[in-house]
Amino acid sequence: MINKVKLENLSYYYKDKKAVDDISLSLHSGKFLTILGPSGCGKTTVLKLIGGYLSPAKGSIFIDGIDITSTGACSRKIGMVFQNYALFPHLTARKNIAFPLEIRRLPKNECIKKVDAISELIGLSQKELERNPSELSGGQQQRVALARALVFEPHLLLLDEPLANLDKELRTKLRSELRRLQKDIKITTIMVTHDHEDALSNSDFIGVMNQGKLMQINDPKIIYDNPHSVFVANFLGETNIIPANLLNISRSAMAHIRPEKIKIENYASECNWQKKGTVTAITFMGADFLIELITNEGAQLKILSRNPPLFSVGSTITMGIDIESVWLIPDTLKDL
Repeated sequence: MINKVKLENLSYYYKDKKAVDDISLSLHSGKFLTILGPSGCGKTTVLKLIGGYLSPAKGSIFIDGIDITSTGACSRKIGMVFQNYALFPHLTARKNIAFPLEIRRLPKNECIKKVDAISELIGLSQKELERNPSELSGGQQQRVALARALVFEPHLLLLDEPLANLDKELRTKLRSELRRLQKDIKITTIMVTHDHEDALSNSDFIGVMNQGKLMQINDPKIIYDNPHSVFVANFLGETNIIPANLLNISRSAMAHIRPEKIKIENYASECNWQKKGTVTAITFMGADFLIELITNEGAQLKILSRNPPLFSVGSTITMGIDIESVWLIPDTLKDL
């Protein structure tokens, strides 16, 4: 497969702070990469560097094998959707979408055809196209911004927290639509977000950033189950990080177990490691119950269970873990 995007040793400074710290990665054509991390970790800066809105202090950016590091943003043929959508308030949705075509001096009839085609694909009606951004809902504005980024058939699509301003129900719906659209038109896409659900549900690959560094990049399931650091483990969702020797693994390392991997009561007997613990909290999460307990050794664990618990806070229960599901976090290994 062809590497559509390749970053080599990319760095960028904001004054004296290193916002992007020697990042290298490559992404095959047609794939969806999500860069995940907390606010201020440098993920949006990476997007701006790829898009040409910022120039790196060092390193190189390649698209289709061509070094575009010094190429201006307008010449890169990259579509970008900003977090606030950056729509022109005085233009209709149609005019906003047509803008990239008009500055490229496409004939008017061709502009109309392209705008109509992308609007139908995105799910914008003719009525919505004639409204100004202030007359559109958040979801409609997001669709307009996405249509504008795609209408000129870019080589690459960049998405900066595209779902951040939407309520949960609409966010879930548009997340699915975005992935469907990306697969349908086979456009290579890089999205940044701080939301691990957006990353896990949409991506072919996830890259986790912290303090300007790319901590780990891999397939979503691999990175979820096999994190390289405590930071990555925690940022991908609820987890348990406990001393490995508690599980009778003779290493001075930390073990990572996702809450859904732990079984309780009757189901614990199926596991090859069991221990008793005292229940400290039970929280109804909708589809699941989050059960928190503490062992005699003082280890605190979280367990997700689909079945309503038949015990209460203060009860002593048996939990079980299949040792095969335990992952020793590499950056905590001390005695290989």
